[in-house]
Amino acid sequence: MKTAISSIILLFFTMSVMSQRLVFNGQNQIHRQLEDPSFISLNSQYNMTGVLQVSDSDIAQTSQYISAQLSLFDNVAFGLDYSKHSYDVYRYSQMFLSSRFRLNLGNEFHYFNLGASIGQDKLNEANTSKDNSLNTIYKLGLHYTNFNLTLGGVLNRYPVQNDLTLNMPEPLSSYEGYTLYLSYRMRLSDNMRLTPMIKYNSYSDLTFFEGVTNLNYKGNYELAVSYKDDYSINAALSARFLKYVRLSYSYESAIGSQNFNDVHSIGVSVDLTPKETEIPEWLANVKRNREKINRIKKIKKEEPTIVKEQLNVNNEETNEADNVSDKLVNDEEKYPVMDESTPSDIIDDYYLKPGYYIILGSFKQLKNADKEIARLKQNGFYARYGRKDANDEFNYVYVDRYAEKDIASQRTKAKQKEKGFERVWLLKIE
Repeated sequence: MKTAISSIILLFFTMSVMSQRLVFNGQNQIHRQLEDPSFISLNSQYNMTGVLQVSDSDIAQTSQYISAQLSLFDNVAFGLDYSKHSYDVYRYSQMFLSSRFRLNLGNEFHYFNLGASIGQDKLNEANTSKDNSLNTIYKLGLHYTNFNLTLGGVLNRYPVQNDLTLNMPEPLSSYEGYTLYLSYRMRLSDNMRLTPMIKYNSYSDLTFFEGVTNLNYKGNYELAVSYKDDYSINAALSARFLKYVRLSYSYESAIGSQNFNDVHSIGVSVDLTPKETEIPEWLANVKRNREKINRIKKIKKEEPTIVKEQLNVNNEETNEADNVSDKLVNDEEKYPVMDESTPSDIIDDYYLKPGYYIILGSFKQLKNADKEIARLKQNGFYARYGRKDANDEFNYVYVDRYAEKDIASQRTKAKQKEKGFERVWLLKIE
């Protein structure tokens, strides 16, 4: 009887101190590519991200992550990821080579993204002769996006910390499993987006639901809060500095039946944008217009001037071209031409906000509007599209928008003088 009671007490005590912690990156909800290869380089930029994660513990519990992203084409990107995890004297590392492919389904807001990673991992004990054999591992991610709705999943392998007090044969190991998720992005204002997400995680014996809320302001500041049922709560915050640098911090605390130490992480992400895309679009347009004016000047200088009156006319036109050039530069500095960095003009997901739009064409079928925008992009021009209201079935392709009627009218007349834009017109949205 005493033996049985002792066994029960020992079993109860063993269960109470047993702890398994999946070593998630605390900044997964800000840097999605760290866990899901289908999110590699979604912004079509070169990027490098590093994260250091530590636990409030008397023993070594650290994780380091380094991720590099490279987008060579609009629909294809590549990535290289390395992570190293320490748990007392045990070490576990992973290295992945990843790629992402995008399949458009009609427009830039409706697509599939498929990401795949292959690599190797290694588990060893420091200062021992334990076998350090390498194992081949993989990740596979897929998500479908239809405007604001995203549905997807990822097959992954995470490190697992098992409680050292139990003298387990493998205090640090790894589990294969999967995560499924569903999110919907909501617009709170022109500059603020709220994205709630529900996730289901299943890794060996650890399965739990997770709720995530992500708040993004102007694309420069981001706050993500994650609640894992009976597991942990995790908050992450990031801010962009100096245009290309983003700093981030996260904190995770165990809840429910979990009892691992609190986890902190800090991260830095750098966008290494190619030099040719660093010039603002408005400045590139100024340079193109200056070149056109200079060509006009050159042609006029080469024309024979037999009559003195004709020479005077040419001089007047040349002076007028100089004045137009100077005025164009000043106007475009005050009212920059629309480019990719210009805030969105869309409200309620589809409709154009109030203002004056320089319209190049209108299309009933969305795919034709997409083709026109792609054609303009190939010729070095940036354009967008949107609808007037719920009663209008046309998608309007526009090359610029202004809040003031006078400057919009001036720009429309100037645009009509450019080759290929002779038929642009001005649309007022109230």
